[in-house]
Amino acid sequence: MKYYINSNTGDCISENEGVYKLHLLTRYDPIFLPSETIDITYAQFITLKGFIPIKKKKLSNRTRKKYGPTLSDGSKGNPSRVYVPTKAEAREELLKQLGL
Repeated sequence: MKYYINSNTGDCISENEGVYKLHLLTRYDPIFLPSETIDITYAQFITLKGFIPIKKKKLSNRTRKKYGPTLSDGSKGNPSRVYVPTKAEAREELLKQLGL
């Protein structure tokens, strides 16, 4: 099994005997989008840019590390956990913002 990671987004691709799967991480845009796995073809894999090979050992380590954001003055900030609301909570928040 081979793994590829996009260092900008954290998304990864796993390849097992010619079957490619794109693993998308949870995102905020302007609501939280859940993580998902999409089957892709070899042609789609070739057209994706920014993915580099990575060992499985390194892939599992990336979930445990917590990096602090770089602040505007160049110093490292403190890492913090992000609360991911449910779809119902995100919907209520959008309705509240729209004034409905």
